[in-house]
Amino acid sequence: MLDQSVIWWVLVSIGVVLIITELFIGAFIVMWFGIGAIVTGLLTLLIPDINVGLQALLSALIGGVLMFALRRRYTTPRNAQPETMHTFSATQGRLHISSQGAISVFANGTFWSIHNISSLPIEERIDGAMVAIAEFKNNQAVLATTVTTATTPT
Repeated sequence: MLDQSVIWWVLVSIGVVLIITELFIGAFIVMWFGIGAIVTGLLTLLIPDINVGLQALLSALIGGVLMFALRRRYTTPRNAQPETMHTFSATQGRLHISSQGAISVFANGTFWSIHNISSLPIEERIDGAMVAIAEFKNNQAVLATTVTTATTPT
């Protein structure tokens, strides 16, 4: 009998481990499969002739059904409020042209590559020129359409 089915307490132990794991993850996914393993373990206690394949299938099915049926009830949808990161909002930056000719902008304490360098006219691509940055997107600075040049870099 031991070779055709998993002992009931092994399934219950796996379920408890999955539920404890959920405490560290906090996504309300693993917990449901832990409950499925516990239910299957208790069912195996009542009906000991269930084979391993059916036990695994029952654990997965019970966990999956519980997850899809109850997860939304126990989680708050859209509970996070978007936060504006002021250090990455629209700001001013200073153009930097490297010795190899690469153009970047220094803003918020670091150098950024420029997403829309083609919108900056060639005659305004001066080392030290101040540019308006509309936003930071995909780790690049997006320049605003208006540009003012600085007379002397500091």
